[in-house]
Amino acid sequence: MPEFLELEITGRCQLTCPSLCYAKAGPKSDHGSMTADDWKRLISGAAEFGVKKVQFIGGEPTQHDAFDALVHRALALGLQVRVYSNLFEVSDNR
Repeated sequence: MPEFLELEITGRCQLTCPSLCYAKAGPKSDHGSMTADDWKRLISGAAEFGVKKVQFIGGEPTQHDAFDALVHRALALGLQVRVYSNLFEVSDNR
């Protein structure tokens, strides 16, 4: 079982750099077919199987409505958390 897991939680991004974006993300993209509860179950299952670190990616992961809840779930399970962000609109609260 891998100890590190990347979670691409959204295709949404507030920037429009289609020729530079590896994920082809943008403001009109969506969060995909997984719900917040799906992601929470995946994070819990990963922790049960021995994953030690998760990295939230996208698009821009902070654009996902459940971003805070997903990070808190991972931290509550003792996982190390990384966030791959453009930091364009991250408030002081995040």
